[in-house]
Amino acid sequence: MNLDIYTSEMAKSVWDKAFFMDKIPGAKCVIDFGCADGAMIRYLSTLYPDITFIGYDISRELIERARKAPPFNANLIYFEDSAFKGLSALIKYVGDRFSSREICINFSSVLHEVYSSTGGLSVIQYLINILEPKFITIRDMYCDEHLPFTIPSFDTVWGPLPASASADFCTRFGPIRDWRDMTHLLMKLQWINNGWEDELKEDYYSWTIEQFLDDIGGRYIPGFECRYQLPYLSEKWKEQYGWYNPDIHTHAQFILRRDY
Repeated sequence: MNLDIYTSEMAKSVWDKAFFMDKIPGAKCVIDFGCADGAMIRYLSTLYPDITFIGYDISRELIERARKAPPFNANLIYFEDSAFKGLSALIKYVGDRFSSREICINFSSVLHEVYSSTGGLSVIQYLINILEPKFITIRDMYCDEHLPFTIPSFDTVWGPLPASASADFCTRFGPIRDWRDMTHLLMKLQWINNGWEDELKEDYYSWTIEQFLDDIGGRYIPGFECRYQLPYLSEKWKEQYGWYNPDIHTHAQFILRRDY
């Protein structure tokens, strides 16, 4: 995968990912779990100089990119853990400086990877259990709707789509049964020329908020929820394929609050 293209695509939705910043009162430390090259927290560290932003990722290469990218604000810190061997340095740093009620752990486009391919759920559970953050914020690909897939003709859909990519998708995930499946395919197509094989390993809709709440022990309650179709994807699909379903969700945002 070309990391320059990957990080550029991720940066397009940086403000959508930062939706939570006006909804976590009292937070003084934001841990961005799976921060990639740190694009989001670099922006936020300048806008919110009184909040400490900590980036964590399993990719040494991405963390090195993050550390070399300006601005080099004092409230911006990165930790890398390429082998999932532990979070001791991060936990000690945060635990020595902040109370649980001052901590927010953020997951942006991370949980679908954790549940479908990369593992790491035990690391997330451990981090949450030790730090007991007041807030958990989530923004990820998400769709639990199964709207009937009705179109004028089959060729209307498959005609503009890359045939090999469609076949790869159906081999991995099964036949297109409804709009949820079709939207899953459409989202994957943006990676057709960069990391396609890696993306096929990931089920973008591999988790639910109910499942996640259960996996972290039920100590959190939903405080905010928004499910939506990401606008720039809609525009891209209209331009490239001439059609899309505006009623199907592609993403969701959640804020979970700890019930102490």
